[in-house]
Amino acid sequence: MVMSMREKLHHQNADHKVKVETQHLENMSKAMNVAREYIILFLTYILYKMTRSFVTTIQKFTWPVTGVEKIRKDAKRGLQFKQSAHVQKIFWRRKLIAATVADPSDFITTHKCFKHPNYVLKPTVSLYCITHDEAIFVETEEKINVYGSDKAPFVYRQQFAHAHSLIAMPLPSFHKIAQDLGDPKVPVIWISSTGRCGSTLLSQVFAQLPGMMVIGEPDALTSLAFLRKSNRVGKREYEQLLPSAIRLLCKPDDRAGMICVKARPCCTAQVADVNKYFPYFHQIFVYRNSLKTVMSALSILSTEPIAVFVRYIDSKVLSTILPCFRRALYHNFCYVLVKDPPKTPPKNLSSVGIFTTSWAANISSCLDMIDSNVPIVAILYEDLMKNTRKSCSVLFDHLDIRHEYIYAALEGFKIDSTRGTVGQSMVNLDSRRTIQQPFRVEADGILKKHGLPKLGERFEVPGMVDFDATKFSRMDSRDRFF
Repeated sequence: MVMSMREKLHHQNADHKVKVETQHLENMSKAMNVAREYIILFLTYILYKMTRSFVTTIQKFTWPVTGVEKIRKDAKRGLQFKQSAHVQKIFWRRKLIAATVADPSDFITTHKCFKHPNYVLKPTVSLYCITHDEAIFVETEEKINVYGSDKAPFVYRQQFAHAHSLIAMPLPSFHKIAQDLGDPKVPVIWISSTGRCGSTLLSQVFAQLPGMMVIGEPDALTSLAFLRKSNRVGKREYEQLLPSAIRLLCKPDDRAGMICVKARPCCTAQVADVNKYFPYFHQIFVYRNSLKTVMSALSILSTEPIAVFVRYIDSKVLSTILPCFRRALYHNFCYVLVKDPPKTPPKNLSSVGIFTTSWAANISSCLDMIDSNVPIVAILYEDLMKNTRKSCSVLFDHLDIRHEYIYAALEGFKIDSTRGTVGQSMVNLDSRRTIQQPFRVEADGILKKHGLPKLGERFEVPGMVDFDATKFSRMDSRDRFF
């Protein structure tokens, strides 16, 4: 009997060792597969960049010979308006990180033809980004709708994935087409946010309404924000480009009875300018508890194949060797929002400090605009989610939307929850213990410099919607826009 027990223990220990070794081998295999994917991704991107450089160099010689360059130059001078839309065929596309701001360098293209600028008014053509001298559009197949997809709510990702042609247009023609279009002919809801706060969820709620077109994070606005911040376009030129871009984004479309534009978080700095040119737009600012916003932002570093490296910026050794990761993270999340000079030097910020700075700068921008009498409706995510039906009722009153669409809108909350990006998963997030004390001290110091409460403490923006006590007067359905 004793021997049998020993044998059992021996067999159990042997089985345990086998399992440990098997698990160790599986982990090694997974690590090797991940490393291989990273290497392939890097090498493919390098090959893409080399190929693009080669192609553009060849075009510098061939386009003048074939007359393409002459038409392009004449179009920029205003001598070839009827042929100023340069249509180019896309034969390769590549981004190192999917969330990077749209840019013409995302594609390798070849000359296809020249078209009248009205070509960009087709439903299958959408504004992709803006450079210092051109407006860039992309064209997709008719069956592709780049706006308001439940699976891909960001228009710049849909455009990048499905574009088959790129249309480059000089800015004089761009302004002429925009001026001819005039202001948007339908009501527009403009959503700005701190990011990672349920703004995508809210846009998907609006997407459930019949006749609503949702334009999620169009990088025509983002590229403009970076151009202005870096002084690559002057103030006067920017003041022409912004309304032109919005007119082309919100161009007439038979599918749209109302439009919802959800901008990237860094575009909060543009809201005052948007209100200046389009004061009748409904301005909504969505934010969330600072701690949960920061924790949610930290979680996105594991969603991108390359962004995983950004997690190592908190290592003093690695961040010293590769400072580019810290600069890139700060540039994407804080550069446009933070006023010069920054309250905290970017090189001294941890990942927690960068995301806290982004949240604080967004809130400060919103407060400045409220002080300037910009009519912003502020929404705290936690309050929005307490009673979604009542929240929809309050918002619909303010936005002049009929209450009969509330039940359709409520489906939007379910869609986002099942996707696991925002929605219900955000409600249950409580990760205060995962932020170490030194990082909390850093975050509290940043918030204090902005005149905001400590990390995780509730903050109410003046005029914030109180969903428990409706502040908006009701209107009869016949008086509603939508």
